[in-house]
Amino acid sequence: MKIYDEIIKTLKARGVKQSLTKNSRFQDLGIDSLDLMDMVIKMEKQLNIRIADEDLLTIKTIGDLTNALEKLLK
Repeated sequence: MKIYDEIIKTLKARGVKQSLTKNSRFQDLGIDSLDLMDMVIKMEKQLNIRIADEDLLTIKTIGDLTNALEKLLK
């Protein structure tokens, strides 16, 4: 499974219509902190991992989330 592709799929399912890149900021996409937490929790369950709370505070872009999840899967 490609993490980036799953994140894009999840955002599209949430109705995000903009063009998405790793540099896309969640805030600019209309994804607030609660929406982001919901996405992270679903990804954690799906991948059977846990992102540390302090790492969650640094996630601002699609690339940040992708990197955080990929780091935990290594």
